[in-house]
Amino acid sequence: MRAGGKLTIFVLLLGLLLLGSVAVAQEGGDSERGAELYQTYCVMCHGLDGRGRVGANLQSFPGIAVDAALQQTITRGVAGSVMPAFSETQGGPLSDVDIADVSAYISSVLRGTEPIAPAPTYQPPEIPPLPDIEGNPSNGAVVFQNNCVACHGKQAQGGFGWPLAKNWPGNQPEVFISQIVATGIEGSKMPSWAQENGGPLTQEEIEDVTAYILTLDPGSGLPEFAAESPGPLGTTISWTLLAAFGLVLAIVLVRYYRKA
Repeated sequence: MRAGGKLTIFVLLLGLLLLGSVAVAQEGGDSERGAELYQTYCVMCHGLDGRGRVGANLQSFPGIAVDAALQQTITRGVAGSVMPAFSETQGGPLSDVDIADVSAYISSVLRGTEPIAPAPTYQPPEIPPLPDIEGNPSNGAVVFQNNCVACHGKQAQGGFGWPLAKNWPGNQPEVFISQIVATGIEGSKMPSWAQENGGPLTQEEIEDVTAYILTLDPGSGLPEFAAESPGPLGTTISWTLLAAFGLVLAIVLVRYYRKA
C-alpha cells in the first residue's frame, strides 16, 4: 500500500474517533451549556450553589443513578411541589438536549468536577417611583430578574406563572401582589418568597418587586438588562473539531490524488 493511502486511512480513522468522542460528549450532556441553562431556569429556586432557596437542596439529591433521576425530575417536575415540568413535551421550555445539558452541569457540580458558574450581573434600569406606592421599582427590577423570570418570563409575559405585565384591578393592587409574593399560592407552583415564611426575600425586596410589577406596561415591554455572558456554548468546541478534521481531510485527499 502506498504511503499516501496509509495516511488517508489514518486520517479517516482519526476523524471517526473525533466524531465518536463528540457524539459521546453530546449524549452525556454539555455541562458548559448546561451552566447557562441553569442560570436561566434553575438558580432562582435552587441557588447558585444548588443548596436550595425555595427549591430543593440539590447537594443531597437522592438516588444512585443521579443523572437519570435529574433528567426525569426536570422533564416531569414533582407533583404536589413547586417544581414544574420543564420538558417541551410537558408544556415547558426545554428540549431533551437542554435537559441533558443542565443535568450534566448539576451532576458535575455535585461531584465537584465542575466549578460553580458565576452569577450574571445586571445594570438596573432607572424607573421613576410610583406615587403612594412603597418600594423602589429600579431595585425591584433586579429582584424580578434574579427571582421571577424563570416562571413569569423575561417580559413578564407568563410561563409557569401568571403574566404580570397587565393592568391590575382593584383599589390596592400592591397589597394583593405583595401578599402573593410573601405567602405564595398553596397547591400551585408559586412558592412563599418571604423570609418569615422560609423564603429568601426581605420585606423591602418584596415591596421593591411589587412596585416594579406595577410599572409594567403590557403594551411597551420591559427594559433591557445589561448582563454579563457566562461564556460561549460548549457546542462550539464540537463544531470546531469537526471543521478542523474536515480541513485536514481535504488537504490530505488533494495531495493524495495529485500524486496518484
